[in-house]
Amino acid sequence: MPSQSIRILAALAVMSALTTPSFANEDAVKYRKGVMSAIGGTMGSLAAVLKGKAPMSHAPALSNAMAQLSMVVPDIFPAGSDSIDSRAKEEIWTQKEKFATAVKTFQAAAMNISKASGDKASFGEAFKALGAACGGCHKPFREPKN
Repeated sequence: MPSQSIRILAALAVMSALTTPSFANEDAVKYRKGVMSAIGGTMGSLAAVLKGKAPMSHAPALSNAMAQLSMVVPDIFPAGSDSIDSRAKEEIWTQKEKFATAVKTFQAAAMNISKASGDKASFGEAFKALGAACGGCHKPFREPKN
């Protein structure tokens, strides 16, 4: 009987090895979507501040949140997470250097807005640059909504 138990354990190990990556990839996509939603929500809140629909006193906290969120972006596109319920284009993985440059541009713009949130004029300019950095990544690396 021990040999049958060993065969069952081996079969379970093989099945686990074959199924774990898909769960990991699904988790990676879910995590990525959460981070990107947080970035989008923060961007919308920054826009509300800029338009005077929210207090300017919120700009520093929101700007700092954006800067912090930008730091995780390089890690939310692991290999194998390109084909699961995601708008991420394959160019993220096939044009790694171009994508890395776009992410660094976004990170720099996010850091810049966190430093410029003291007065409305510099905040507005930094927000405009942040929006351009977002578009600089979304246009080449994200599929449009269906």
